[in-house]
Amino acid sequence: MALRTNLFVVALALALFGNVMVYSATSKDFGTHYLVVRSAHVALGVVAFLVAKRVRYTSWRKIAPAFYLVVLASLVLVLIPAFGVEVGGARRWFDLGPVSVQPAEFAKLAAILLLSCAVARARPGSGLPLRPIAGMGLLVGLVFLEPDFGTSVVIAAGAAGVLWASELRTGDLLLAGAVAFVALAGMMLLEPYRRDRFLTFLDPWSVSDGSGYQIVQSMVAIKAGSFFGAGTGAGEGGVVVPEVQTDMIFALIGEELGLLGMVAVIGAFSFLAIASFKIALDAPSVMARCLAAGLATMLAIQTSFNIGAAMGAVPLAGMTLPFVSYGGSSMIVCFVTIGILSRISEDGERAREVGPRKKPKSGGKGRPASLDRRRRNGGTRDPRALRGG
Repeated sequence: MALRTNLFVVALALALFGNVMVYSATSKDFGTHYLVVRSAHVALGVVAFLVAKRVRYTSWRKIAPAFYLVVLASLVLVLIPAFGVEVGGARRWFDLGPVSVQPAEFAKLAAILLLSCAVARARPGSGLPLRPIAGMGLLVGLVFLEPDFGTSVVIAAGAAGVLWASELRTGDLLLAGAVAFVALAGMMLLEPYRRDRFLTFLDPWSVSDGSGYQIVQSMVAIKAGSFFGAGTGAGEGGVVVPEVQTDMIFALIGEELGLLGMVAVIGAFSFLAIASFKIALDAPSVMARCLAAGLATMLAIQTSFNIGAAMGAVPLAGMTLPFVSYGGSSMIVCFVTIGILSRISEDGERAREVGPRKKPKSGGKGRPASLDRRRRNGGTRDPRALRGG
């Protein structure tokens, strides 16, 4: 109980903290506009959390195919000029009047759900389920065409988390990991602007007036914050960091709140990662474990790349900071993630409280055959663990 409660509390605290930082980044030019919109994003995120928490994780097996098809269609439509909106050379958004929707954010969730349901049905030691992996690859390819290389990496990382937690053949997992790494490296190095980003990361100061400007300005802002920071609202006094309310919001945190603020934020995200992986380890079934591991990996990788890019430790990939950066689609997906993890934690607790049945009637090694079938298909160890859900 305490673990999943704290998981939501920390996520909500980060989201509310993000309100403060987004307002600080935008108030000089836009007043309270972004704060109001961002507050609406948080409210929608909390509603999404409450809904996701009420859904039995086994029910996602029925929801996942339809959800995948909707996301797939959205990714196709957003690439068509008549439907998608182009900003900064990328076509990633639907403009729906007062709100915009970014399908790529929901593709992260769709890929993890699809793959988790598939590997849960596979027998231990079996090979890779090729159709679901191809379906996940199709999502990655469409997101890459927007182009959105950062989200493509996050989707691949989430899929890797699912496969890592599965019971598939180890050799196949290692081969799939090697192929995915080579493919992502090729995607990064073959495109000139992405290759420039990587070379810029190696020595951003040599191109500080060009491609290295954003990274250099971010590091300068963090250095200016020193230990205690300049204070909330006092950021960007002489340091202008592009995309500070989205991709580079951690630079503003460093400038305004200093080293103490950065350590506190990193500590909060570390708790989310540790708690999420613990939920995966304690999950009541193969499907729950794979699903929780994929979601935990997704959050951890996206957080690491965002913070690392702001500090110049990893190449800039254009990823937002979960819960903190401005973005409605990202906020909803992040809170849905916490909702699913909370439900898996709750069902795991119920399964442990019920315990194994005393007198199994049939099945090898002291387990009923029906129980073995349930666990392979993604069900819990005991159906009573799902009561009240």
